[in-house]
Amino acid sequence: MSCQILVLYYSRHGSTQRLARAIARGIESVEGCEALLRTVPELEGERESQTDAVATLAELKACDGLAMGSPVWFGNMLRH
Repeated sequence: MSCQILVLYYSRHGSTQRLARAIARGIESVEGCEALLRTVPELEGERESQTDAVATLAELKACDGLAMGSPVWFGNMLRH
């Protein structure tokens, strides 16, 4: 039995992409597991580099697990 994990990320400058790739390598190191590394469509402007494929709805529906990541623009969350 194989397990397919979708590693879905958004990365404008590459930091989150590097983390997603490390997670995918970890998934691939487990026997019977396959990582599907995907990003999301750009909303505005251009990213510095987009080398991974954009996730499809079919891939999202078919995956056995999901690991998601996005950048943190504010550094931390503050209580008000």
